[in-house]
Amino acid sequence: MRFGVFYELSVPRPWTAESERTVYLNALEQVRVADEMGFHSVWAVEHHFLEEYSHSSAPELFLTACAMQTKQIRVGHGIVICVPE
Repeated sequence: MRFGVFYELSVPRPWTAESERTVYLNALEQVRVADEMGFHSVWAVEHHFLEEYSHSSAPELFLTACAMQTKQIRVGHGIVICVPE
């Protein structure tokens, strides 16, 4: 069995100027620990215009930071929003 972590990066109220940054820094630390513990993968989703639910409009940036700071964990995009023509 393989284990992974999944992020939507919620930022509940009340917000401060540092709230979003803190959520991202905490998530990156969790991913580093997951990598050290042998977790297989980390996933992130893309959401827009959801104030508290998900602050993740460009998860490829978060996943790139995860890849830069880990050695073996795999990264994956959970949801990709496609704009219809």
